[in-house]
Amino acid sequence: MSPNEKDNKQKNDDTKTKLGDIYHYYVVLSYCLELQENETILVEKYGDISIESNEDSKNIEVKRHQDKHIVNDRHIDFWKTLKNWITYHQKMKDFKKLILYTTSSIAENGKLSSWNSIKAHERLKILVEVGQELKKSEETFRPLYEFFFQNEVEIILSVIEKVELYTSQTDIVNIEEKIMKNSFFKSVKKKDRKSFINTLMGHILTVPVPYPHRWEITCEDFESLACEIRNRFTSDSGGLRLPPGTPDSPQDIESFMKRKFVREIREIKYDTKIPTAISNYWRAQQAIYYSSIDNPIFNIDLGEFQSDVRDSLIEFKTTYKEDCEETNIEDVIGNSKKLYDEAMKMPAQDYGSVAPNRPFFQRGIIHKLVEERGFIWNVMK
Repeated sequence: MSPNEKDNKQKNDDTKTKLGDIYHYYVVLSYCLELQENETILVEKYGDISIESNEDSKNIEVKRHQDKHIVNDRHIDFWKTLKNWITYHQKMKDFKKLILYTTSSIAENGKLSSWNSIKAHERLKILVEVGQELKKSEETFRPLYEFFFQNEVEIILSVIEKVELYTSQTDIVNIEEKIMKNSFFKSVKKKDRKSFINTLMGHILTVPVPYPHRWEITCEDFESLACEIRNRFTSDSGGLRLPPGTPDSPQDIESFMKRKFVREIREIKYDTKIPTAISNYWRAQQAIYYSSIDNPIFNIDLGEFQSDVRDSLIEFKTTYKEDCEETNIEDVIGNSKKLYDEAMKMPAQDYGSVAPNRPFFQRGIIHKLVEERGFIWNVMK
């Protein structure tokens, strides 16, 4: 930064802090692109980023510095991160890796330079040695060091054996370019990739907005969203659209409670399914609206799709009706619930321009058939 830039900088200019936040979200996106089946990313729950996985669970602390930066043996980034992990070691037990992800490099002649290649006891020896020398200026380092070594050796070893240092990571200027090289973007034109990434980033930022404000991203949800957005950039035929960041439920849920599709669920005493039903119905309505804009073929395909789904529901209903004791109310309710569950488990199949179809959309269409085309769940009616 030039002297003139420093002079012009307001006292409340928090640009550097915000750049750190933005960098954090880019790192979240890069890990989203690496998610495997049944894995989930948690943001700001157990630290900056956590990945729940049966095979490769990890907790990640992200550190970014504006300019070229070196982490020496006593640097706060390293020791404060260790302090956090040791403080919450009980919550760290389920993670197989504890990663310090930083744009900084490690001092070549420092004790930490060999960290990733040595065992836990060797790491412990290094940490002890780092603090043995008393220096004049160590107001920041010494309290962190002493706090860390107040813990039992077994706890310390259980933490540091998992710690990995990911240093010299791509900074904010180049991380977007690095992300664009991911194979996922190969089918998107280069001129559209930045817009694609910005759309994905927008989704990541709005994930915790709806109640209960959990910042969680599953592999399945991310792939579904990313494929849906990618299709908008790779196809001119329209298709099923739902703007990223659309809440999972309407704000005025109470206004849906008197709808026919809700009353029919209540009739079979399946009230626990109502919140999800409202969510699917509402999201499907939103998708219909945005998908039909400038795409008249979508509405034609949608009509045929609804007819086919209704035919399948009638077939299911006939089967459950035949298997039901008409005079036994509990049997009627039980089979009606089985019919409902069977309908909700129907695979979401693409249908013409109703593509790529998604489970929430197909389930929403089923509730739409109850609302508008007279289908009911009670197998004896």
